Amino acid sequence: VMKRLSTGSCDLIYLEPPFFTGRDHKLTTRDGNKAYKFSDIWADSGEYFSFICERLNEMRRVLGNKGSIFFHCDSNATHIARSALDEVFGASNFRSEIVWHYKRWSNSKDGLLPQHQTIYYYSKTNQYTFNKIFSEYSASTNVDQILQKRSRDHRGKAVYARDIEGNVLASDAKKGVPLGDVWEIPFLNPKAKERTGYPTQKPLLLLERIISLASDSGDVVLDPFCGSGTTCVAAKLLNRSSIGIDTSVEAVDLAKGRLLVPVKTESALLLKG
Repeated sequence: VMKRLSTGSCDLIYLEPPFFTGRDHKLTTRDGNKAYKFSDIWADSGEYFSFICERLNEMRRVLGNKGSIFFHCDSNATHIARSALDEVFGASNFRSEIVWHYKRWSNSKDGLLPQHQTIYYYSKTNQYTFNKIFSEYSASTNVDQILQKRSRDHRGKAVYARDIEGNVLASDAKKGVPLGDVWEIPFLNPKAKERTGYPTQKPLLLLERIISLASDSGDVVLDPFCGSGTTCVAAKLLNRSSIGIDTSVEAVDLAKGRLLVPVKTESALLLKG
């Protein structure tokens, strides 16, 4: 399908391809009337690497010069994904390794409980769309220091700026802390309103952050493994156009349905801590 898209026609690409888990994935909707499934079985890592590179080359072609790509994976394939992205997009265009951290409560595993996934962020060129996002200061931040203007003394040391009467000057308005590369966004729990029953569905909050960060209103967002359509829904909510591609007819129908009636879960965890 990507081969039918015009060169440079997309402004942002997010993809969550199969994670190289070596098994089939299947999940049934709450009412039990429908099941979604896909295969993630490969002969070896070489086959998976070739599969990824072939598609990344096409993504690079359709991505505009100011565009970026976000590749979502987990510990099964982070090493393969990074190698493929370096080969196709170039190591110099690596921007960030984003860690999506979430809480999960399970004691079924011997060892450390997996509580994060990785999103590799690359741009096509060194001139790319980037919108700064700010988060709140932590509870332990010295607010007093933040609100007071700084200057340099005769030794070049940072000190509080003062007026001619010796009063400490207030600082300019603060926007908060620039967004870092560790994102704490709740995992989509089984009772979430936006939950569809698709095996690898991701929360809208995650995709909205990516789209807000690396694209502008009216841009075109591409998801070549769109699954349940979360990327397309997030793009619609943020006034972007989107293209979603999937081999599963059931997944495409699900995505179309969600676009007609977008549902977003409000997170009490994020609002209240």
